[in-house]
Amino acid sequence: MAALYYDLYYKEYITKSLPLQMKEEILTFTVEHLDECANLAVEVFNGELPNQHWTRETARVRLQEIFNTSGFVGLVCRSWEMQGFVVGICEQWENTLRFELKTICVRSDRQGHGIGTNLLQQLVNTLKSMNVNSIYLLTSKDGLAEAFYTKNGFQRSPRMIFMSHQLIQ
Repeated sequence: MAALYYDLYYKEYITKSLPLQMKEEILTFTVEHLDECANLAVEVFNGELPNQHWTRETARVRLQEIFNTSGFVGLVCRSWEMQGFVVGICEQWENTLRFELKTICVRSDRQGHGIGTNLLQQLVNTLKSMNVNSIYLLTSKDGLAEAFYTKNGFQRSPRMIFMSHQLIQ
């Protein structure tokens, strides 16, 4: 990968090669990550698949709402730029803790390189250390997202169904 630099001595732009892969690190999601993660969500979720209709503002509001919810847990994967993130909420359920995975997002050009799996594994390790008993999520069925979750040990619930009621037509 090449980057443009401005050489002050020669007063011209020059191209320098950067390493194709810099070390990725998984960090705790902080308020400083909101804007970068919102931008990434718009780029990924508005793509060909899943073809949603987010704006930078609506993505940031959603992430900020999740971030500000009691029980928030989130991780980001960074290298030279944001590679992906996962966010959700821990909540009490009867005599256990459970975690609702709200969003996982990986740069489109980095999907299939283990970033989502690494984020998910680190999330599982974090939740185990917090004595969380289970993770649940909602996703579209029979698509790439379901295949990803299935590959990572998730299964369709035999006892639960998703129901909705449309308020505005």
